[in-house]
Amino acid sequence: MLDPDKKENQSFVEEIIPKTIARFGLTLNFQGELYTSEDLIIEGQFQGKINMENNNLTVGSKAEVNADIHVKNITIKGLVEGNIFANGKVFIEKEGQMTGDISASRISIMDGAQFKGSVKMVSHIK
Repeated sequence: MLDPDKKENQSFVEEIIPKTIARFGLTLNFQGELYTSEDLIIEGQFQGKINMENNNLTVGSKAEVNADIHVKNITIKGLVEGNIFANGKVFIEKEGQMTGDISASRISIMDGAQFKGSVKMVSHIK
């Protein structure tokens, strides 16, 4: 027999457990297409296409990414070459470097960051 209190406690516990973040390590060098439904941190080198429209991507400070990127939100601390399509926010930190076009509803570029490309502000209503 199910204990209703246990079910409520289990739901509460599941809600407070943080979502797992996948990590693409510093020594990894990958070419191809990446599709994931997890948040991701890239610390190594990646070339190709990244599709994670409902998730967040962080490009680490030593990472080099050459890709067209479809994400929910992206934080750039390293080097990105390619176009970014974000449903949410693109955030380029002061040490970040971005070359390519950005299409997003919100963009933040910190003082000292490097950006070369165009920006298209769009509203993503679902």
